[in-house]
Amino acid sequence: MQVNRASRRVESVVAAKVLVVTPGKLGDSLISMVIPANLARAGFDVTVRGDCAHDLASWLPDVQTGPRLSTQEYDGIADGFDFCLIDSQAPGLQSGGADLRPALSRRAVFFSLAHHDPSLDGRFDFKALPAEKSALFRDRIPRKGLIRDKAKTGLTMVDHTVEFCRRELLLEEAHPDIGLVSAQPSEREEKNRPIVFSPTSGKARKNWRAGRFVLLARQLQDIGHKCIFAVAPSEAAEWRERLDGQFALAPTPTIAALAKLLSDARALVCNDSGAGHLASALGTPVVAVIPRRDADYTWRPGWGTVKLVSPLLPMRALSGLWPYFVSVRQVRHSLEPFLNTSTPMSE
Repeated sequence: MQVNRASRRVESVVAAKVLVVTPGKLGDSLISMVIPANLARAGFDVTVRGDCAHDLASWLPDVQTGPRLSTQEYDGIADGFDFCLIDSQAPGLQSGGADLRPALSRRAVFFSLAHHDPSLDGRFDFKALPAEKSALFRDRIPRKGLIRDKAKTGLTMVDHTVEFCRRELLLEEAHPDIGLVSAQPSEREEKNRPIVFSPTSGKARKNWRAGRFVLLARQLQDIGHKCIFAVAPSEAAEWRERLDGQFALAPTPTIAALAKLLSDARALVCNDSGAGHLASALGTPVVAVIPRRDADYTWRPGWGTVKLVSPLLPMRALSGLWPYFVSVRQVRHSLEPFLNTSTPMSE
């Protein structure tokens, strides 16, 4: 009898269709993928809507994906699923002065990593759950959609999202893995793996000095390391001119192409950027140059091996000058454990 109950419960979970709508930015999207990955591992039939996840569709075998929802699609999106979890900052929700979230909050649950509107909490109408699935989902309606718990220090946002899965979605065995699997595993020998440099980010104020990325790459190339740069397609022309043939600029027209490059890399050197989160999720070591002197920086890449490099001096009063106070020597010192080298260097 006990076996029959368990069997019926598994069948019920597998038949339950869940939608997760992720935020638009690469780093935030990857962190949010902790939610659908753990739902899928628990047996739910999960669909993720968001451009970043959809671009990585071949890397995410455990979930179905689709592009970001248009503003028009939101109105009827809950009709096709038993349960919907939507990031409250997802693209298309607030368009042309209209906010679709209050009306949607009766039929979908809203969450957000750090910029959640608490007025969206507690609005879900339990009658919106399919009768045959009510018992499965009624206790998984989050009381609070804000994922980050500032009372818990020292955690990454990945850690916070795992905690959210356990606390609010009753996924007791939740863990950080988002299920990224390369369709074409790398066969490249360790010694031939390149060091990838990602010298830009979504905000110029978070970027280390471009010339220091190039200088570090030149020093590493001089002792035999292969160095490759990667930037967004919109930045390629500028960086092709800046590099002037010194280093290859990898073609990364899609996130999937960037994922392939990073999965083959020995390490990534980057700013506080989506590329750092992606490399981290793929298990590639990351050295990230950040403006903050905070070893427990919450938004640091939350998977794998990550080393943060910060200004030598506190720079809060002179935030625009912070890149001048991170030396090439500092970054190289943090990178060396991944390179099996300790060749002396000069600046």
